[in-house]
Amino acid sequence: LPLVPLFSRLLLETGTSSMDAVTLQRRIGARTGGVEATIFSQQPVTADGSVSDPLAAVHKLMVRAKATSDKTSAMLDLVHEVLSDAKLDTQSKVVEILKESKSQMESRFISSGNAYAAMRLSSRNSLLGYIQESCSGVTYYETLKQMLDTAQNDWPSLLERLTKLRSTVLSQNGLVINLTADPDALAKSRPVVDEFVAKLPPSPAANAHATPTPWREAVELTPREDEAYAITTQVNYVAAGCRLFEPGTSANMGAYSVVARYLNRGYLWDNVRVVGGAYGGGCAFNPTSGGFAFSSYRDPNLKNTLDIYAASGKVLQEAEISDAALEQAIVGAVGDLDQPLTPDQKGLRALTHHLTGQTTENRQKYRDEMLATTREHFKEFGELLSKAELRVAVFGSEEAIKKANEALADKPMVVKKLG
Repeated sequence: LPLVPLFSRLLLETGTSSMDAVTLQRRIGARTGGVEATIFSQQPVTADGSVSDPLAAVHKLMVRAKATSDKTSAMLDLVHEVLSDAKLDTQSKVVEILKESKSQMESRFISSGNAYAAMRLSSRNSLLGYIQESCSGVTYYETLKQMLDTAQNDWPSLLERLTKLRSTVLSQNGLVINLTADPDALAKSRPVVDEFVAKLPPSPAANAHATPTPWREAVELTPREDEAYAITTQVNYVAAGCRLFEPGTSANMGAYSVVARYLNRGYLWDNVRVVGGAYGGGCAFNPTSGGFAFSSYRDPNLKNTLDIYAASGKVLQEAEISDAALEQAIVGAVGDLDQPLTPDQKGLRALTHHLTGQTTENRQKYRDEMLATTREHFKEFGELLSKAELRVAVFGSEEAIKKANEALADKPMVVKKLG
């Protein structure tokens, strides 16, 4: 799993047997509007809109490309070439990428600790969070160092793993192709797409990974504990969260999303950002997983911010919301659903809905729930937050963590260090 980020970069940064890396990029620039390899990870949506199974996920290697309709064949030829013939055996490039990734992560721990704290929280509640943390979080950082050591001192074993990964993904098994274009262009592209598919092996090669173990048998989610990572910084990144709704629960997710946005733009902004002095602060609610999380960015406080999070439920229960404020909260939340999209963004959204099982009926139900939000939903959500047991993930200075733990004597955070 942690090998995929490296693999996706090698596809486009090493060249092929017929082109070096510079020639490949020039050809991509001349014949297409861009080609990129990335990871697609989403949690499936249930048919009735209830909270999803936390151990379900759609996880795929994704190659995205765009071109004018007359360049479709050239675009797909390039995609096939990088997938099937990228020079994975370029040891120097692998070492360079791993060193670069390690350095970038060490810098981001200090500049974007809130993102890593959020991933730690998410990895406790869902497989999707576990995957993201394993491929780009603290766990990945530790794996990255191991891969770098292997690349430098035991290159054949890492190359074998990369080659095996390519053999596993390079086949027609599980292949999904999503095209976004006008109807005439789609019709003309069909023969070219069929030709592209025919070039791929019908099934994985003999050296591919065997039938994978089901996620729920292979994965154990991150333990739920309060943790703090000591980093070299004068500010803190304070996150706390929980699973508000258990799998299978049906609730008024649209209305609760309006409430979460209201809490984010009001109470948390005023107290964490304006009064507390943090550069940013807010919350996020995921109706698919039932998860909820608070976070702050470049925060001079730690314990005080946790206290602000803990008081959120009571604030919502006691809030006196005017008709104008309620209408503004609803309009703002619905407006977030209706942001303009470019054609490629529309195509990606359609693909996401297809792969996750999202339906027009569920989306309309969610929108209707938003539009029907009442003051009672604010109180209900506040009660849920007040009863929830928040777990903490912090990236901050060693001194701030020590002081916070003194104040949290009955329930101190487990202090960890990176590296």
